[in-house]
Amino acid sequence: MTTVLVADDHPLFREAIADALRTMFDRVGVLEAGSMTEAIDQVAHTNDIDLVLLDLRMPGMSGVKGVRTLRRRRPDIPIAVISALDDSMVVQQCFDAGAIGYIPKSLPRAGIADAIQTILEGGSFAPDERLVGVSARNEEQDETEELDDAMRCRFELLTNQQWKVLELMAQGLLNKQIAYAIDVQLTTVKAHVSSLLQKLGVSRRTQAVILYQKYCRQASLSDRSNQRA
Repeated sequence: MTTVLVADDHPLFREAIADALRTMFDRVGVLEAGSMTEAIDQVAHTNDIDLVLLDLRMPGMSGVKGVRTLRRRRPDIPIAVISALDDSMVVQQCFDAGAIGYIPKSLPRAGIADAIQTILEGGSFAPDERLVGVSARNEEQDETEELDDAMRCRFELLTNQQWKVLELMAQGLLNKQIAYAIDVQLTTVKAHVSSLLQKLGVSRRTQAVILYQKYCRQASLSDRSNQRA
């Protein structure tokens, strides 16, 4: 029997994937998880999972961190991301984190089924480059505009050290001052700045700081909303 764990917080999508799997295989077991916590629990207590289909925007933990977490828990289980995000940086980072495939939700049902079939047969699946976009940021950004899911996911690609550098950039510190504050060489700070700008898809420090401020503001609002709930 083929066993697939579908980890997605939308019940209707989990049901649609389960139906597609049952049309593909005579004997298939479908496990479901509506949060990252449930997904981790399933992989921890179920030995015979053949594939995890993981949505990137999951309650409890989202983004590429979810892929890394499941890979650490069960490196023997292949993970395919299935997501509405079409950001090329996010796609690449998912593969770098250990995903075996990246399936866009924009694919027709038959296309999703074919992708799953390819992965279960031992292959890999990546979206057609024509279906994948690049998040480009204009020089002038609307400070009231909210970040989309793709950009929030890009922030989750930053390392802890890159976060520290970005936080200090937002405080107005120059590279030399940042190097002194975190006790590293100036060349190291420059490398961190270059990398975080690339991950965020911007070319200027001011753009990165504006995005950082938006990210923190939205995270704060989300936390307060969760506390009220």
